[in-house]
Amino acid sequence: MAIILTDNLEVTQILTDLDLEDSRITVLRRTQRIMMAEGMWNIKHIPRNQNLVADRLAKLSLSWKSSLQVLNEAPKEIIDFL
Repeated sequence: MAIILTDNLEVTQILTDLDLEDSRITVLRRTQRIMMAEGMWNIKHIPRNQNLVADRLAKLSLSWKSSLQVLNEAPKEIIDFL
C-alpha cells in the first residue's frame, strides 16, 4: 500500500478526485497514474507544523535531478522522524 502524506489540503483534495485526466497540471496526472498503478493507496492531510517528514523530503528533493521521485523505502535522512 502506498501512503501519501501532504501538508497541502488542496493537493489532498485534487489527488482524491478520480478524474484528473483533463488536468493541465502534469505532475498531478503523473502522481495519480503512479497511485493507480500501485493499487491500494491512502492520502492524508497533515498540518504543516506537524509534518517534519515532508519538510525534510522537500529539502532533500532540492538535490534530486528529477522533479518526480518514487521512493520504495524511506531515505536515511528521514528515518529518525518516522
